[in-house]
Amino acid sequence: MQNDPTVYIPLTLLAALGFAAAAVLQQTQAARQDPGAAGGDSFVLQLLRRPLWLLGLLAYVAAYGLQAWAVSLGPVVVIQPLIAAQLVFALVLDSLFTGRKAGTREWLGAIAVTLGLAGFIVGTDPSAGDPDSTPTRWLVATGATVLCVLLALGAALRTRDDARSALYGTAAGLCWGFMIVLMKVVTHRLGEAEGWTALTSMLAQPFVYGLVGTAIGGFLLLQRAFQAGSLTHALVSYTLVEIVLAVLLGIVLFGERPHTGVISLAITAAAATLMVVGIVFLAGAGARDTAQPPVYARSAPEPD
Repeated sequence: MQNDPTVYIPLTLLAALGFAAAAVLQQTQAARQDPGAAGGDSFVLQLLRRPLWLLGLLAYVAAYGLQAWAVSLGPVVVIQPLIAAQLVFALVLDSLFTGRKAGTREWLGAIAVTLGLAGFIVGTDPSAGDPDSTPTRWLVATGATVLCVLLALGAALRTRDDARSALYGTAAGLCWGFMIVLMKVVTHRLGEAEGWTALTSMLAQPFVYGLVGTAIGGFLLLQRAFQAGSLTHALVSYTLVEIVLAVLLGIVLFGERPHTGVISLAITAAAATLMVVGIVFLAGAGARDTAQPPVYARSAPEPD
């Protein structure tokens, strides 16, 4: 099954569906949580009391498992762009779950992303790469990613509403983009491990702990993005950033390279352009979602 697209592509699309379902469920709950509410409980502890939010958490866990399985079988530069399918799935699920009808701009964006995904699958035939990279490359990649996360968080604290949602989503995308390449290394070494000694040796390395840390960090940051009230801005920003970073790191760290034939490159370039245009359309359509106050503000009682 290694490097078999008939296996890792369906797994990736199922993971994208799981991420979309989780995003819709959790955003509807996080947007109702007033950040200024009284009480000593933390934001996440308050969300843990919401059954639908917990259902979204289970969907995330299942999606992570499917994504890890896919990453262990195929190249990051193919798998990660396919995760953009969650934008299309989320559009449909949001309409079914909340009753909000998607506009023309959103459907055009969804169609563009879908066509782009299809073209990307056809045009890309990358080399498998080598999950064992040099310590210097890992240090540079880690430092650059941490710096970008801090910059995004600093900017988020100075903004509000849709801009804050997008910036928190960007920080989450950076965490999860880095998480994907760590996931690739961990699953690769788990596959090679023989016996408890090899497993113990792997646990002594930083990759496992980095994987756990980036997964939790990205998850918490995405909840903050959802709390700003915009599913579209949070989802689009984190998806786009996660894809770009994971693909770049797959090339830089692992040496994964797309097929270099003229026809393949042309199809891949056209598909990537369609995906970006579709994502931009979806982001623009999401502006109307934040034209109103957050849900918790709209549901607050009028003062006497």
